[in-house]
Amino acid sequence: MVTEVLVRPFRVEDAPDVARLLAAAFGGFEDEFPGAKEALARGPELLAQTGARLLVAGTDEGAVGVVRWTHDEGVGLFDLLCASRPGAGRMLVRAVERAAQDAGIRFLRCAIPVREAILEDYFARLGYHTVSRTGGGAPQLTLERRLPLLTVREQRRSDAEAIGELTGEDPWPFEQGHRPGWFVLADGERVAGAVTLRTARDGRATLTPPWLAAGYRGRGLELWMAERALGYAATNGMLSVSLAVTRELEAYERSFEDRRWFRKNDVFVRDLNDEEFELADPLAGLLLAGGG
Repeated sequence: MVTEVLVRPFRVEDAPDVARLLAAAFGGFEDEFPGAKEALARGPELLAQTGARLLVAGTDEGAVGVVRWTHDEGVGLFDLLCASRPGAGRMLVRAVERAAQDAGIRFLRCAIPVREAILEDYFARLGYHTVSRTGGGAPQLTLERRLPLLTVREQRRSDAEAIGELTGEDPWPFEQGHRPGWFVLADGERVAGAVTLRTARDGRATLTPPWLAAGYRGRGLELWMAERALGYAATNGMLSVSLAVTRELEAYERSFEDRRWFRKNDVFVRDLNDEEFELADPLAGLLLAGGG
């Protein structure tokens, strides 16, 4: 029976498996692969303690893949990618792409030895293309992929069908034009989520729990979507916004409180008269789950 492979953050108990994976993949080739010498010398547990972002592809039997990633000045970088289970490497690359995208990063890069044509072909199938070549004792190719822009924006007429599929709403009203208070999470051209704000005459607005497509849940994107709707509420004279606490949203209670959404019984409430409220980029300063 083949056990399911899931990608998750590195845990201390993964250290022996990850050390074996790294030794099998890079032992004897430390100078050819970026980061390999450091990883083999320090070991995965010490790498994690020094702040490295390590993701593991794991099963009930242990770790079957690992990758490290970071970002600098808007560019994501990953290395140490290796796996012992077919498909686990691709899962790790896609997980890094999601984490980078959630952090607002548009470009993701990795480096491979020039002589490894099979790796160049592998990454080409994943959407990565050569952007530079370095010489020296171990010549390398730098590969890059431009990630689709992940953003929260106002609903458009062309979003109607996707909104209907996500929410169960009749798409016809959306086909007629922009509906005030509706926002979508857009992954490039794909609509991956939706949320709507309902205003009231007493100045108390209600935000629906965001709808998200499979693959976008569990990434903390709900908070980003809620923050985007605040600007609309403020410019339309609302005094507060409430959002029902669902099981999914409860996992981000601390993040909501950091953004001054305070829980009152079964709802989060954001006071728009708060002196610290500003109409700003909803992504600025927002730590999204999976982004680091």
